[in-house]
This record gives sequence, structure tokens and C-alpha cells, in this order.
Amino acid sequence: MLESHKVRQPNSFERFRCIGADCEDTCCDGWAVSVDRATWEKYQSPELCTKAGMALDALVEINPSRSSDGDHARIRLAGTRCPAMVEGWCAVQKALGEQDIPDLCSAYPRVVNVIGENLERSLHTSCPEAARLILCDPASMIVSAANDGGQTYRPSAVTFTEGYADPHLVRARELMAQVIRERSLPLWQRIVSFGLLIDRIAEMDPIAAIPVIEAHLRNLRESWLADMLSGIQPNTEFQIETVLELVIDRIGADYTSPRFLECYGEFMNGMAWTSTSTMTEIVERYRASLKAGYSPFVDRHPHVLENFILNYVFRTVFPYRRRTPENKFVLDSSRVSMTNAFILLGVHIAIIRTVLIGMAAVHKETLSLDHVVKLVQSYSKAFLHTHAFEAAALARVAGKGQHPVRLVALLLMD
Repeated sequence: MLESHKVRQPNSFERFRCIGADCEDTCCDGWAVSVDRATWEKYQSPELCTKAGMALDALVEINPSRSSDGDHARIRLAGTRCPAMVEGWCAVQKALGEQDIPDLCSAYPRVVNVIGENLERSLHTSCPEAARLILCDPASMIVSAANDGGQTYRPSAVTFTEGYADPHLVRARELMAQVIRERSLPLWQRIVSFGLLIDRIAEMDPIAAIPVIEAHLRNLRESWLADMLSGIQPNTEFQIETVLELVIDRIGADYTSPRFLECYGEFMNGMAWTSTSTMTEIVERYRASLKAGYSPFVDRHPHVLENFILNYVFRTVFPYRRRTPENKFVLDSSRVSMTNAFILLGVHIAIIRTVLIGMAAVHKETLSLDHVVKLVQSYSKAFLHTHAFEAAALARVAGKGQHPVRLVALLLMD
């Protein structure tokens, strides 16, 4: 337990249980697995190898690009899979118990962030069961105080965010969650409004930002934003082309989960995209699916993408946190850092939204929450766990020559 810390978590956190062999996209396949130094040292013990019934020291190797004790070593994968996975379960954990598996394996998909006096617990949407809990339950992202029951945490399983520990940071982020939940506006407008808000609160500490965010909420409820965005017209061709460039950048750079490639394949099929297709034809099919499939589905399930955003905002301490070149996290209210956080949020939603519109063209009235869970989970696994994509995405959209607010509006407008 981290003494004296106040625990905050969404409803989804407490409900999570690993479903093991029933998982449709196990975390033991498709990822490099970091091994903390303490676990690596345990695996050098002949006695532990005998107890486990396997050569644990042969299971791991020193990580040549290690940056801390948390990624001191790595699992020697068999292709893309961890060789300790047997019939959908971890053989090491089965033989020895959770205390002898790597920190990463023990914690995932749970996220433990320590920010000042607050300990915040949440889940990664890259886990299918976590994604289901977060996306399907309208109340899953209600955040409240909790009791951790004396829970202990392995050091490298906790992310400490350095910087000011202003208690008003919690209130500022709660107000931002209210922006996402403000259903008097379309979801895309709520997201875009973050860009306008960041223009005003950048360089402020949270206590100074709170009245500005409160005023922003009041303005949203008074139809102020529609006037601000009236000069921006939808550009479906820009949406599709930019999203496909971002997706191709990612899948061309590294291994990508087959589940995401299946969703992307459905998008291409839904758009009837062939070598002879014209952009005019694709735009027509895209807008038809937006109107007939995607929009009615989102109207029936308005909480689904909201909850993805709320989880992302809570887990990443949006827009106040950034990752340093040394792979540490710091609180940063600079304009550049906050603007980059806003752009990346817009990019993630744009890709998910665009692919889902294509999937709606395939599934039509049978488009379901299961399809959205598959897309969001597989997207999260492929895109949210690679820092290289963030840099590539920011570079890609910077080349579009658009102001950040206009850029995100163009990516998300109906």
C-alpha cells in the first residue's frame, strides 16, 4: 500500500477479472514482454526452475535497450507468443503463483498512477474484458473515492507523475469529464472544444484554470460553440485520406494485431475500396454509412465512445501529463504539451470513428456493441501502447498545415 494516498477509480476497475483461456485476444500474444530486474534475478535460481518444471532462465534474456529496472529483461518470444502460455493460461503463474511472474504481467491491464497525494486506478482498453466493462456499461466511468484494502504494489507497476501536486488538479479534470458528458452537443464538438479550452488554460496552474473551465462549460450549454465553428465546413475526403495515412504509418511500422487488421479489412470492404475506386465514390459510400449505420448506432448507445474518451482522459491525466525522453512522466501545462495531447486525442477518435463507419457499411442494422469492443480493443492494443505512433502521428498531421482546432474539427465533423 502507498500510505496516505487517496484512491480514486472508475466503477469498471473493481469489476475487472481476467478471463484467462476464454480471452479472445490474450495479452500473452503480439507484444514484447518486459521483465523487471527482481523477477529476472529470481529466474536465475535453479531451485525455482525445478519448482516451476521449466528452464525459467532460458525464458528470459537481457533487454539491450533497457532504461530502468522495470524493463531490465524480456521474454524470449516464440514467434509472437510468450512460450509460457499453455492452453490459454500462464504456466509460470500456475506453477509458482502471481508473485513470481513479471511486474508487467501481474499488473496488466490495471493502471496505477500516483499524482501527488492521489493514487488513481484504471484499466487499459487493449484488454478485451476491460474494454467490454468500460464500453458497454453506461456507468462504468463514474469515478469515485475507493479503499484499496491495504493493497501492495510492485514498484515498477506504479507510474509516478512528477511535478506540482496541486489538489485542484482533480477538480480541473473532473470538469473536463463534464465536457465529454455534455450531450447537448454532438460528441465531435465536445472534443473540438478541448482545443479552444486549451488555448485559454495553457500555462495556467489548475487552480487558475478551474473558473475558466467552468465558464467553458457554461458557454457550451449556451450554444456558443456552434458560432465558433460555423466557418469550418465538413471535408470527408480529408477525413478519410488523413486517417488512412495514419493507419498505414502504423501497420507499416511494426507488428499489428490481426484483430485490428480484420476491422480495417471490414472498413475497406464496407467502402468497396478497390484499385479502380474513385474518391468521389468512396466519399458517397462513407457518408451513406455515416447517416444510415454509424449515427443511429451512436444515438442508441451514446455512452460507448464517451466512455472510451473518459477512460483515456482519466488514465493519461489528459491534458496535463507528458512523457519525457527518459521515459518518465511529468505534469506539464505548457501550450505545446497540452496542444499535442489534444491533437492525439483527436487522432485516436478519428481513426476509431472512421473505421467504425466502414464497419457499419458491412454490418448495417446488425452493428453491435461487440463490434465496437473488438475495434476499440484491437485499436488500443495496436496504437495506444506504442510511443513511436504518437510522434509519427503528430508529425503527419503537422504536415497538413492546419491550426490544431481546425485540424481536429476536420477529422471529426459529421
